[in-house]
Amino acid sequence: MLRLFILILTLSFTFSALARRSDAPKSGVWKFELKYPNTEVPFLMELEPGRHGWSAVLVNGKERIDIEKIIVSKGKWILPLQTYQNYLEFTSLSPNLIRGYFVKPNKSPEERIPLVGTHGNIRRFKLPANKPKIDLSGKWSMEMIEEDGTKSQAVLLFDQSGNSLHASIMTVTGDYRYINGVVADDSFEAATFDGVYNFLFTGKLEGSTLSGVIAGKSTTKFTATRNDKATLPDPLSQTQVETLDFTFPDLDGKKVSLKDFTGKPVIVQIFGSWCPNCIDELGFLGPWYKQNKNRGVEIIALSFERALSEKEALSHLKMVAKKRAIPYTVLLAGSSSADKPAEKLPGMKNFISFPTTIFLDKNHKVMKVHAGFNGPGTGLYYDEFKKMFEKTIDELTK
Repeated sequence: MLRLFILILTLSFTFSALARRSDAPKSGVWKFELKYPNTEVPFLMELEPGRHGWSAVLVNGKERIDIEKIIVSKGKWILPLQTYQNYLEFTSLSPNLIRGYFVKPNKSPEERIPLVGTHGNIRRFKLPANKPKIDLSGKWSMEMIEEDGTKSQAVLLFDQSGNSLHASIMTVTGDYRYINGVVADDSFEAATFDGVYNFLFTGKLEGSTLSGVIAGKSTTKFTATRNDKATLPDPLSQTQVETLDFTFPDLDGKKVSLKDFTGKPVIVQIFGSWCPNCIDELGFLGPWYKQNKNRGVEIIALSFERALSEKEALSHLKMVAKKRAIPYTVLLAGSSSADKPAEKLPGMKNFISFPTTIFLDKNHKVMKVHAGFNGPGTGLYYDEFKKMFEKTIDELTK
């Protein structure tokens, strides 16, 4: 993140000059493809010039993501992706063609996935001319098989209208957010790109079995059968916390302890700013805290970042807290992928997911531990989480 910050500072903004050039990209909808060795992942973006520079919107199915503070200099564009460390880098631009990279700077070595964009394609996938032979709408029991042979269970959610398809996949650690695409004959193709999650999702229905692949950096095979009663293990029974005590630095370097909140119910949110499900949960907890602070419940976010140094982790976390306007206490509990929550919090067992949410009563006795998060992309399951949350708050504030 520090390298990206330095890059942004050193790039001088030259929008006016670029806008006058004949090779400036056209405004409107662009279709991009991430070029992996085993597949291509499509996504859409709207580009528009304005008085103060270019603006962009990432169109991810039902989700629209504003891309702010685009840097344009000497023919190169840098597009930060939300508050993640990842960004898009355009290195070759013309009215109808853009080439560049999807960059993950917190990797060692840095990951750079090539991308190509073409102007005027208003759909992620071409809409088939004929009505599909199948209707996938509903809930499916899903088995996912990783490249190393590891198997896991999931719940697949489809919402189909004619040829158009919206989907999400729920696992014990969280959901795959917004996926959209098309259905043709007895098959479908869909994709997602939100700045972190990025993959092509394809499948075919043969008899009662749906099978296919989830392809991106790696390839996951899957099979699924329709099952309106499909469920996952109870998220409240996956991770155990016997006792909880901690002291970590806040964003100013001051040591903050759980004991500093003695006498108050506390929600401890274990998250990382690199984690889309964590950001979705933050989108719920932030507004809730602002509206309910007078109920006396405090929230402490324990952040486990994935940076190349502690300094870089802290710099990025400060930016996230400011941009997301996090209204509650944020502590840096870990700065790299080597930092594990179960090691930093000795009373925890079987940690499986970012985020994990721990509910403590006013005596800081553990009442509930919720592993994972099903966000807005899962519809009714997101509503179920909110009901559970409110019920728990009522129990904590009796």
